[in-house]
Amino acid sequence: MSDPTSLLDEAARLWADHLANVGPEKLGEASGCAGWANRDLINHLVGGGYRYAMLLEGASAADTLTTRDVDYVGAGDPVAEFWRSDNAFRAAVDSADLDVEVDHRAGRRPGHQLLVMRIMELALHSHDLCVGLDAEWSPSEGLVDFVLTDAAPVIEELRAAGMFEAPIEPASDSAADRLLAFAGRS
Repeated sequence: MSDPTSLLDEAARLWADHLANVGPEKLGEASGCAGWANRDLINHLVGGGYRYAMLLEGASAADTLTTRDVDYVGAGDPVAEFWRSDNAFRAAVDSADLDVEVDHRAGRRPGHQLLVMRIMELALHSHDLCVGLDAEWSPSEGLVDFVLTDAAPVIEELRAAGMFEAPIEPASDSAADRLLAFAGRS
């Protein structure tokens, strides 16, 4: 497995770079995540950092429900709020025993799997945000390879739980297009 910390850094920068281009006029636009506007997607990603931190600190999946209704976009600067949630997640990762299972809503799993899931989520949702912004998505090969290999079992598990669409035919043989197709995105 590649160094997850450097991949988390890379995935977070990819997300934040695109997030910085979201103006108020784009918040209501459809994202690449079916049924979600860009605002919904941003709230999901920012809230996810806080939820994962809570889980690593011993909270239950039920405890995290209170964060799902928070408007992180309307609370101020979405980029700054993202970095606050990212810092909360990283602090929890640094202090947690990642071998201990957490109570994720898709089922109990070791904490280290939340790190893999966070990298996957940042990478894939940065694509969804790019769709909503009509921007080019250009993750590194290393990030794409990580998600295609290390995160693939998690994607399959989440797909079985109804949290991912079925795989589709890739648009090309590129690793990025194969990843999007595997994740059910065009």
